[in-house]
Amino acid sequence: MKDLDLLQSIAVSDIVSSATLAALVSMLTRKDVLSVDEEREIFEQALLMLEAAQAKTPEMQGIYVAARGIIEAHLRPFGT
Repeated sequence: MKDLDLLQSIAVSDIVSSATLAALVSMLTRKDVLSVDEEREIFEQALLMLEAAQAKTPEMQGIYVAARGIIEAHLRPFGT
């Protein structure tokens, strides 16, 4: 990790956090701590939060569009 610049380090940290959170939500659903509907609600709420932030920072549209695409992928039925 010594060879990463600051932007790469931030990206790595963000990817690790996102993957860990997605795994946690998935595990909680598999263990019936969360229902499938609650799992979906988590991702829908994340989308709403991104849309609110996107409206405040139009100069970052591309970043928000990419982030929304990833979250929307979690909302699609598996295999589509």
